[in-house]
Amino acid sequence: MAPARVISVPKTESGAYNLNRPAGKLLLAQSAHLREALIRHMKELADIVAIDLRSLKTEGDVSAYAERITAILHPQGVKHPRK
Repeated sequence: MAPARVISVPKTESGAYNLNRPAGKLLLAQSAHLREALIRHMKELADIVAIDLRSLKTEGDVSAYAERITAILHPQGVKHPRK
């Protein structure tokens, strides 16, 4: 595997970022998207935490449970099905 190509990113101009400037529509929309993603993630976590470990009876049950938790803890390792 070839090494990754380094892309230099120019430094932000000193006046480009102002903590006191009112947020624009794009930043507010991004905040809304982040919130929705967090809510979905929290629901997924709540569903998994709600599973009673005493309900896991077979190796298949434990395997499915471990797979769901591992996918959350290590999302970089999730293999997505090909289209």
